[in-house]
Formats: sequence, C-alpha cells, structure tokens
Amino acid sequence: MGDLTMDFLRLMLMAAMLLTSLQGQAAEPAAAPVPATHEVEFLRNPDKACTDCHKEQSEGMHGKHGQATNPNNLAPVTCTNCHGQPSPQHREGVKDVMRFSDSFNNKQSTESYPISEQNGVCMSCHEPKVLREALWAHDVHATKLTCTSCHQLHPAKEPMVAIPEKSRIKLCVDCHSKQHEASKARQEQSKSATGKEAS
Repeated sequence: MGDLTMDFLRLMLMAAMLLTSLQGQAAEPAAAPVPATHEVEFLRNPDKACTDCHKEQSEGMHGKHGQATNPNNLAPVTCTNCHGQPSPQHREGVKDVMRFSDSFNNKQSTESYPISEQNGVCMSCHEPKVLREALWAHDVHATKLTCTSCHQLHPAKEPMVAIPEKSRIKLCVDCHSKQHEASKARQEQSKSATGKEAS
C-alpha cells in the first residue's frame, strides 16, 4: 500500500504541475500577428526648406534637371542632391553647401569650391563616357573649367542642349579668341621688354 500511495502522490504532483503550466500559458497574451511590411512614404517636399528662402526656385527646377531622375536613387532630383545638406548656420551665410560658378570668367570663384569638387557633383550623375561621346570638348575642359562655365543649372531652356554645329564652333572661337588675344598681348609685352633691355 505504501507504493500505491507514493504513485498517487506523484500523479497528483504531476497533475498540479500540468495545471499550473496551463494556467500560466492562458495568462500570457496571445502574440500579436506581425503586420505586413509597411513602406514609409515621405510627405515632406525635400526642397521646401530651400525654396522658403530661395524664392526664385519656388516654382521648382526648370529644364532638364527639373524632369530628371537621380540615377543613384531613382528619385526626382532635389536641391540637396547637388548642393548638399545645409547646416543650421546656413542662413547666416556659412559656406556649407556646394555653390557652382563660372570659372572661365571668374577665376577666384573656385577658391572655396575647387573645379574638381564642383565638377565631381555633376559627374556623380553625368557619366564622363556619355559626355565624351556627346562632345569631345567635355574631356578637354573637365579639369580646367567648371561645368557651369558653359552650362546653366536651373534654366527654363539650357542653351547648350542640342545646339547646332556652327554654334558649337562659335563657342570655341568666342572663348578661345579671348585667350588668343591675352596670349598675343603677353607676347607683345615680352618682346617690348626684351627689346628695351637690348637697347
């Protein structure tokens, strides 16, 4: 009879443990179903802060950049894609965003933002091979002039796009005639200085 009592007590203990376990599971809240992946859609216009102050761009970018897709993220081109993120001190005139300049007519314009940095921004979307195929002059000038010496960033109509061959030649002559004149003037100065020394 002692074995029977012992078996009975073991059975009761196991039943109590099972009951306790079941009560614990019932007390736990059922796990919430995992929702399907939600794609976040940004509601804020990424250029809003820029156009609050830069009113001339409040209508948005014009020309090719206005309709372009950034090849790096397949989204529309925004101000910050090219100019970078402004700091909180931007409104005080801190040079914290990329500024593009005409390095041909203003040599000092590249002191804060060197030609390689300015053109590097353009080349992050515009591939050199494609530019070279469009016009050989891109290769020749890429390290000596900023892209914005010839191209405009936000125009309603980009004057360089699809210009006729005669106009391309005129561009070369317009720019290089100034260089040629300057070179001739230096040669004349050098001749006169050499001639005066010889006398």
